[in-house]
Amino acid sequence: MATTCEPDDPTGTVAGLAFRPMVTRETHGLGYVRVDDDPNVAVLLGTMDATGRWDATIRLRAWEREQLSVVAGQRLLDVGCGLGDAALVLAAYLGSEGELVGIDASAEMIAAARSRAHLAPCGVRFTVGDALTLTEPEGSFDVVRSERTLQWLTDPEAAAAEMVRMLKPGGLLSLIDTDWSTFSIDVGDSELSRQVQQTMQIERRRSSNIGRRLGELAKGLGLEMIGHTSATQHWNSWNPDELPAPDGCFSMSSLAENLVDAGQLGVDDQQRFVSTVHAAAREGRFAMTLTMFAVVARQLSAG
Repeated sequence: MATTCEPDDPTGTVAGLAFRPMVTRETHGLGYVRVDDDPNVAVLLGTMDATGRWDATIRLRAWEREQLSVVAGQRLLDVGCGLGDAALVLAAYLGSEGELVGIDASAEMIAAARSRAHLAPCGVRFTVGDALTLTEPEGSFDVVRSERTLQWLTDPEAAAAEMVRMLKPGGLLSLIDTDWSTFSIDVGDSELSRQVQQTMQIERRRSSNIGRRLGELAKGLGLEMIGHTSATQHWNSWNPDELPAPDGCFSMSSLAENLVDAGQLGVDDQQRFVSTVHAAAREGRFAMTLTMFAVVARQLSAG
């Protein structure tokens, strides 16, 4: 399920989409680990809800629904389900004979998903699990989906193979993920924009640019491509005096820390970076973009 807008996971071990800021006082930070023991759980849940309201997320989920054409009686698996919001929308089509199973690494996310499941017409089961080692019966799902999960995994190819293993012959796999190399920020400072772009181009400790490779990944697993698309999220305004971060995203302090880690910004320049972005935002000169990709593919065999 959707994450907050964080381009770096220092552990590279996350199997789901629940994260904790590396610096606990930073409630809108990048570099998340697990959410379950974090004092800012409510902030993280709220931020994940915000990403679900992004225009790009809404467009991709609508496209996914059209491609999947879920019908009554089917079984649906959501790997990295987070708060369960996307899967529960699809559950409305499954009917009383269908079933939704959601898996996430975080017990906090699973608890939140369970609290939202009471109106689903089908059977619903949200469980804590590992995307790299799925324990559901092999070949038992008509549809498997995963949204903005692969970018956080140590081995996205292995996780995708696990998802394919869950599919019935003819079943459909839907993957939605971010390509952080597309992230850009424009505040009227070309050097600042270049530093951010250079930082995001390189995958460090995780597959942050997996979005652009989803089609290649699906074909490599022997699937038949049904469709592919992309959507770009735009932030065209933000008041840093009212909100600590752009809607559903990270703070500029946290972004500056990431640039320092990538060697694009000196430690002494962090505050200048943050001040430059904040000043531009206050003056209406702030813009950011980020592109996500989606594919739907069909399993042709039982293996």
